[in-house]
Amino acid sequence: MFLKLHHRFVFVALGLLLSLCASAQNFLPPVTNYNSTTYNAASQNWGLSTDNDGTLYAANNDGLLRFDGERWEVFTLPNKTAIRSVFCIKDRIYTGSYEEFGYWTEDAYGSLQYTSLSKLISTTFANEEFWQITAWQGAIVFRSFGNLYVYNGQTITTQRPQTIITAMQVHNDKLLLGSNYGEIFEFDQDRFQSYAENSISASSIIELSTYDNQLLAGTRRQGIYSLKNGVFSPWGSEALKAFLAVNELNKIQPVDQDLVILGTVKGGILYYNPKTGALKNHFRQNGLQNNTVLSLHKDRSKIWIGLDNGIDVVVPNTAIQYLLDNTGQLGAVYDIASLGGSLYVGSNTGVHKITEQGIFFIPGSQGQVWSLTKIEGRLFVNHNLGLFELKNDALKLVSGVSGSFGLTAIPQSSSYFNTTYNGLRKYTLTEGTLLNQPLAEGGGAPVEHVIFEDQNYFWAAHPYKGFYRAQLNNQQQRVENKESYIDYEALAAYKTEIHKLEGEIAFYNAGSWYRYNSISDTLEEFEDLKAYTSYALLSNQDNSYWFKNRNGAGLIYTNFSSDSIFIEELLLESRIIKNYEKIVKRNDSIYYITLNEGFARLNLAQLQRDNANQNLSTPLLNGIKTNNKALALDQSIEIPFKEAGQIEIAIAAPQLHNPKFFYSLSNGLSGQSNGTLNFQNLQAGSYTLKIWPELNGQRGDQPLNVTFLIKRPWYLSNLMIVVYVLLLFGVIFLVAYINKQKLNKHRRELEERLVKEQERKNQLAERNSLLEEINAKRKELANTTYLAAKRNSSLIDIKNDLEAVKDKGDNQKKVNSIQNKINHIIDAKDNWKVFETTFKEINNDFFQQLLENHPTLSSKDLKLCAYLKMNLSTKEIAPLMAISVRGVEIHRYRLRKKLDLKSGKNLSKYLIKNY
Repeated sequence: MFLKLHHRFVFVALGLLLSLCASAQNFLPPVTNYNSTTYNAASQNWGLSTDNDGTLYAANNDGLLRFDGERWEVFTLPNKTAIRSVFCIKDRIYTGSYEEFGYWTEDAYGSLQYTSLSKLISTTFANEEFWQITAWQGAIVFRSFGNLYVYNGQTITTQRPQTIITAMQVHNDKLLLGSNYGEIFEFDQDRFQSYAENSISASSIIELSTYDNQLLAGTRRQGIYSLKNGVFSPWGSEALKAFLAVNELNKIQPVDQDLVILGTVKGGILYYNPKTGALKNHFRQNGLQNNTVLSLHKDRSKIWIGLDNGIDVVVPNTAIQYLLDNTGQLGAVYDIASLGGSLYVGSNTGVHKITEQGIFFIPGSQGQVWSLTKIEGRLFVNHNLGLFELKNDALKLVSGVSGSFGLTAIPQSSSYFNTTYNGLRKYTLTEGTLLNQPLAEGGGAPVEHVIFEDQNYFWAAHPYKGFYRAQLNNQQQRVENKESYIDYEALAAYKTEIHKLEGEIAFYNAGSWYRYNSISDTLEEFEDLKAYTSYALLSNQDNSYWFKNRNGAGLIYTNFSSDSIFIEELLLESRIIKNYEKIVKRNDSIYYITLNEGFARLNLAQLQRDNANQNLSTPLLNGIKTNNKALALDQSIEIPFKEAGQIEIAIAAPQLHNPKFFYSLSNGLSGQSNGTLNFQNLQAGSYTLKIWPELNGQRGDQPLNVTFLIKRPWYLSNLMIVVYVLLLFGVIFLVAYINKQKLNKHRRELEERLVKEQERKNQLAERNSLLEEINAKRKELANTTYLAAKRNSSLIDIKNDLEAVKDKGDNQKKVNSIQNKINHIIDAKDNWKVFETTFKEINNDFFQQLLENHPTLSSKDLKLCAYLKMNLSTKEIAPLMAISVRGVEIHRYRLRKKLDLKSGKNLSKYLIKNY
């Protein structure tokens, strides 16, 4: 008995060891982790389900989680209890909790509202938790450990078996139940009856599932059994049984004919191929957040994993899978090569061999390995310590003179350039031996990479600064005609990568591409590679080109003719070694990509098929918010203008894995975004938003169309427009009225102006007539005065002559008589009166104003003032006043004093100006 148990233990332990070793070198799909901080709820997730659109719902200790691929939301039950199970069907999400079950539906705002079904239960129940929900024959069945509750849409019936129910599965339209004693029962017509002829060794059945039309029953540690013809039989390989015996099965999720995923309590998930027996293990150390799997759910190509601490998702059959070593042994991988059916990896820790049994370090290879070069079935290692050959899993030193970057074949020869820390070295393969040939002028600065232009000319790149073109003289074994490009002004950065693309020498420098123009012997922009700005060339093998975005994410495969693929993989981007990326072609379909602590395997043929068959479904509209106010989605979307300063539109494509979205707004805005679009300060009007999903550079054909209206502000509403129109008409009427009044006023003013103008003309004519009359009178007065002055002057002369005759003659009496007559004529008052009358007609108020200002003036003073006003000279005034010139001057002097005029001021001008 002991011997039998001992052999069994050894067998199980051996199987477990083999399975773990096998899993050590397996390629695994990338895992996307969502921890409790990300989804902002409790760590444990007991159940998972997705709706028709691919939106995930998780039964969490804090409530129901919803994830649309872009954002997480948590919905709590009214009693705040943990949710243990979830099941989506049509537009309802059913959940089971502690002493509570019901369903959730989405409201008009995209949120979830809960409806309890517990109140429909006619029997009493206590301390029951509902661990599983399924649909069966048009009803919804809730399972606790002790009862089944069948909801037909109206009522609930309670069914109590005579055993503890540990699992439930609908198989071939039959509702099957697993018990804690290893039995399976069928529930039909309110009865429980045995479904299998035997039991599973009294082990509790913790999971039922259907694979390839056969029922699988899983136990904790006794493995998995299949039910055929009513009889249980063990299912799966011995390695599988050994693994489950240690790690404890918890969940079974069939994927397809070649893959069943098993969730365990201690060992994460296991990828099992029932046809080949192959095992791959995903666990805490290679991607999962936790080793305890509480739930599994398949949604199209995705497998959702509910963990004891978080939620993970994998796409098992993805074209890019990873071999990662999180122990730190492998380090950063710089190159990969195959030799003798084995895979060798060169990393910063040395050379490692990848086999079916695991990862093995090549002794003595520790240190930086830059590249691996395969020559005629032999593998050379370019190491920090020199050039080595890998032979029989051991390193043999070829040259330790300097650290080696690589070996490059010289065209049309059996020779090779060895790029080293100290320049170039030349080797020739002779009779299976790599012999060094001294090369003059080859040493000096380090050379990282060499590209041959032809048999004679080559280009050599410094690892950090510049490059040069030179000629190889094979006869004299020397390097000649070096032309350095260290400080070439067209190049923005020191480091330049050199490639040969379809006969052209191409240079990648700081994101830009250049080519060598052999005719002009200059570098010029490479127009054919304009589309690959910021993309560095990683691989150029057999007309297959791989480019990597150095300023962002993205990998491009192209053959420059018919085929082009864009790849954006989060794990790849996070692990890739920047500026030392390398892609190695294994065969026509398989490529290896070097990474930190591992490498990726890319199946190009599968990737091309996946892209061709990829269904980029129309995105979902999951919410619209304006200034944090949610809008209803079940009606036309109208946004008040005051709330349109910030519009947030939530979109998702849950069926896709890490998609992006391209949008186009009818006002001309467009761009790429994640699942949240934000628009600010849009003007009032109607908008149409089109949103396409994008995945790996491909864009979906059917966009999501969102039409919304931003209402006009209150001051542009219809009522206000009516008011504005009325005001406009009022203003127009008022302006017309005012203009009419102004026109009438203007007409009146014009008429008055015309009248005044006519009056002015009449007055002017009258004034001109008066002026002419005054001028005539002035002339007349002047003439009269002048004649009077002449007359008086002549009379005075006659009087004087008579005075002279009187003294000589005898007839004195007669002479006196004549003189008296002359005096009477000179002093005649009539002459003055005539003058005064005429003068007053011309100079009205002259005497009056003069007397008002100077009342002491005498009549003689007034007479003198009148003559001065007429601007008569002293000589002209003297005969008029019948006095001498001297008398006039004396009289003027006295007049000045009466007028209080200062000396030097002209008396005539004073009178003319002021009176």
